[in-house]
Amino acid sequence: MMLRTFTWRRGLTVLCLASMCIVGRPTGAAPQETHDARQLIVNAMRAMGGEEKLKAIKTTSCAVFGQRYMREQSERPAGPWLQDYFQSAVVRDLEHKRLREERQSRGCDSTECWKSAEWQAATLVFADDAAAQKSQGKFSPTRGEAARNSKDWIVLDPIRLLISAQAAKDLREEPAMEFYGFRQSVVAFTYDGAPVRLILNPGTGLPSGAEITRTALDNFFWGPWGDITTRVSWTFWELERGGVRYPRQWDAESNGRPNWTLTINEWTINPETKEETFAIPAETAAAIRRRKLSIEELPLGTVNAPAKEVAPGIVQVPGSWNVEEVEFDDGIAILEGPISSGYSARAIADAEKRFAGKKVKMVVTTSDAWPHLGGMREYAARGIEIYALDLNKPILEQLFAAPHQMKPDELQRHPRKPVWHMVSGPTVAGGRENRMEIIPLRTQTGERQMVVYFPLAKLLYTSDLFQKDGQGNYFLPQTMSEAVDVVKREKLDVEAVFGMHLAKTDWKEVVAAVEKQVGGSN
Repeated sequence: MMLRTFTWRRGLTVLCLASMCIVGRPTGAAPQETHDARQLIVNAMRAMGGEEKLKAIKTTSCAVFGQRYMREQSERPAGPWLQDYFQSAVVRDLEHKRLREERQSRGCDSTECWKSAEWQAATLVFADDAAAQKSQGKFSPTRGEAARNSKDWIVLDPIRLLISAQAAKDLREEPAMEFYGFRQSVVAFTYDGAPVRLILNPGTGLPSGAEITRTALDNFFWGPWGDITTRVSWTFWELERGGVRYPRQWDAESNGRPNWTLTINEWTINPETKEETFAIPAETAAAIRRRKLSIEELPLGTVNAPAKEVAPGIVQVPGSWNVEEVEFDDGIAILEGPISSGYSARAIADAEKRFAGKKVKMVVTTSDAWPHLGGMREYAARGIEIYALDLNKPILEQLFAAPHQMKPDELQRHPRKPVWHMVSGPTVAGGRENRMEIIPLRTQTGERQMVVYFPLAKLLYTSDLFQKDGQGNYFLPQTMSEAVDVVKREKLDVEAVFGMHLAKTDWKEVVAAVEKQVGGSN
């Protein structure tokens, strides 16, 4: 449904950070009055207006507003979370699985966080399993999750789900479950290769919600978590023109934790639509097909930015999330395990080839942001010692315990306990060559981050504290000031810095940027 390119992106696919057990799983025997699965679907269709009326609905248009909680990028995994707001006009072709959305959004996902009062306008078109964004008159491919989530806005529509369930050969009834505070009927079936559970109100017959479980390997944020279960709940039912009942409130949650919510304030059945409504230019569609790579298949690094030595024996491998390879006396350390298990496997191979005769002995993960730790399962699977901040042990444990049965990685195939080295205070690691001092930040925005100081090179790795925008300007001055404060607090002699999204930079440039912010005026 929700698309990361807009407010909804990376939104619909959800994950439990507290446990991977779905809230409301079967809790006992079925209700006293039992029905077979197909009769339950017939009852649900009748409650919504009847099979004939539902199957006659080919297209819909609606106006919606809502918000998304940015769980994947907020300061703390358990919240509070950053928010993004949206209002959209959406046309959906339910029969051919196509969509067009004209939207405005504002917040930390739609615009720069410190300019979240500004509305951002854009158009998204989904057709033929491809999603494209039109902005400032030009189409461009969206990320893979946008295509999947656009498809979900169609697939997880209650009308579409009932019709799909009726046609499913493996439709079956499952034990009842607690939902909305009372026991409700459950039917299950396979749709588009994924298991689906449909929750049905035994009193009214109407569908209360649905769950679908899949992987998200086109998604940097959700992909590392393996088998992802999405639950959508439907409430605020309205009797529409023509006698069809439809839910005006949709909510997605992650095992009891909110992800997004939307309200439909206009809904029209079978509006007039033209083919060009869902048209994606041929060259954009071709570009989308070329980009369909799983995060497990992404090549290491960036073609236009080769690996670069930032100091003797310290190599930065640029990418969407940088990886650093550090040679020391009798081994190799890697800073960060981002993106995926497959990406980490390539980073390990690259480091061991670069520093021939030595093996990767340790990895330092400095942040709890999901893409930053997305490849840590590979290090756990290989028994490589993991240096991590004490506050981040819970989220790493959840990552290592997350089921990956649908697309098994090495840790799923051969489970083993991670080799921990939890960092609670300044910790020395490595060897005489490229000795590393791993330092918890313990600052406000850097609460769950660490920096790594190389005293011989007078070089500081700053994790995800700050970076530059597309125009080469620093943003989020608060995070930059925290780096300056930590350097003073720890009495570090720093000449240059580099980070998860930052090439080697003169330290004086960072200090000057902070001083400029302090000396400026609103």
